[in-house]
Amino acid sequence: MSVIQSEAEVYDIIEVLGKGTFGEVTKCWKRNTGEMVAIKILKNDAYRSRIIKNELKLLKALAGINADESHIIKFYESFDDELKFYLVFELLEQNLFEYQKESNFAPLPVRHIRIITAQVLKALSKLKELSIIHADLKPENIMIVDQTKFPFRVKVIDFGSASIFSEVRYVKEPYIQSRFYRSPEILLGLPFCEKVDMWSLGCVMAELHLGWPLYPGNNEYDQIRYVCETQGMPKAHLLNAATKAPLFFKQVSRHHCTQHWQLKSAADYQSETGVQPLERRKFVLKSLDQIETVNITKTVFPDDEVMAEFYDLKNMVELMKRMLTLDSHERINPNSALKHPFITTQQLKINYEHTKYYQQSAQGLQVALKYNRRVDEEKPFYHMFDNPYFQSNVYFDSDQVQNIPNLANVQRTISKMDDLSIEEPRRDVGINLWSEGAGIAGYQPSTSMEPSYHWPRHRHGHHKEPVLAYHGSRYGTKCRKAPRHSKSDPTFGNLIVLGQQSPED
Repeated sequence: MSVIQSEAEVYDIIEVLGKGTFGEVTKCWKRNTGEMVAIKILKNDAYRSRIIKNELKLLKALAGINADESHIIKFYESFDDELKFYLVFELLEQNLFEYQKESNFAPLPVRHIRIITAQVLKALSKLKELSIIHADLKPENIMIVDQTKFPFRVKVIDFGSASIFSEVRYVKEPYIQSRFYRSPEILLGLPFCEKVDMWSLGCVMAELHLGWPLYPGNNEYDQIRYVCETQGMPKAHLLNAATKAPLFFKQVSRHHCTQHWQLKSAADYQSETGVQPLERRKFVLKSLDQIETVNITKTVFPDDEVMAEFYDLKNMVELMKRMLTLDSHERINPNSALKHPFITTQQLKINYEHTKYYQQSAQGLQVALKYNRRVDEEKPFYHMFDNPYFQSNVYFDSDQVQNIPNLANVQRTISKMDDLSIEEPRRDVGINLWSEGAGIAGYQPSTSMEPSYHWPRHRHGHHKEPVLAYHGSRYGTKCRKAPRHSKSDPTFGNLIVLGQQSPED
């Protein structure tokens, strides 16, 4: 058995968990405590040295947080020798992509997507508080802690591409984020802020529901094309300010010699670049609302359980639409998203409290978000947020479930809650001690991959079902790696500087 030794600890290597061009991750036994840990072993060369120093800088900035309550991986120590760097982390179970793969990419039920989303939002909220952008949020970087003890409890990992805003130098046209999860402002070369991570999270939510990436572009043109075909063109003022707009769009004349932007055709793009656009989507969506029609079983007479989950699905899509807003200034931020009705379950409680679906949803969320405390001793999660919206709005009684409440007010309310720029980082972060959460006696949330809802045929006929476009294997679609040179130069620009408004404000 091989041994790794730092100045303070001795680790016995149990097994290699994964290998890559960066090095490898090993499962190790910490002799001093008997604890199992994960050690990332990286080659000690000039290229990787810059990456590691950046990650260490970010990990040190996170050193004072409560990693459990913030849903961010615990970092223990780092050390090096002449050949290698060693980063020691807590041992987690598996990432979301691996979890999906084991289940043959079956769609995840809506209530489980909420549990995951709420935790990632808490992580992003903490990062925003510290003025940190993650810049590579994707299923591979969201890890399940222990699916048996704490179903769908997750943590955010990998800060190799992250950056502290106050230390960012101005660099034109940054190239960050894995392509499937890359925000429009990065694709187009616009000023950006922490909300690039919110776009990525919206893509992850959609992927968990679809069992397939929402926008699996083979190149940046395909990525932009997919977004435009589903969500429409970016507003003219965004394209006018975008440094990369001419790569994907062209200006055409209208009446009276006025010009407007138009997406280049696939043929035009191929003739200019020699790159052939490809179709790799499983579903061709004409709007994000069509996500409501995917992976559900149709039924003529839905019962309350069915309607509760369908209502929950609608709330989820509304939140996703706020995360996937093309203009980052209109995109929801982490703190506001935590107050969204999909996350708080407040509206679900008001309309469907009597259903088993609601009870499972509320309990599952509480188990994932509470540490070292019994669920029955806590207030429900939605009581964490006192919002006048929830007292002033009008809701339907349970006997009116056939008339699903209009969600337009939700969007208007969340819009008012948004702030558009990141706050000053908190300089003094108290050091907290944490421990593994205790299991909740007598409660085991369902981890079934089977959704229970069925589609009511008479509902929302105007949302036509998306076109099934790709029948190949999911395994061949994964182009998920962050751009190589973004890892080598983590100080990227075009950020909205702290305390300032962006050019569009």
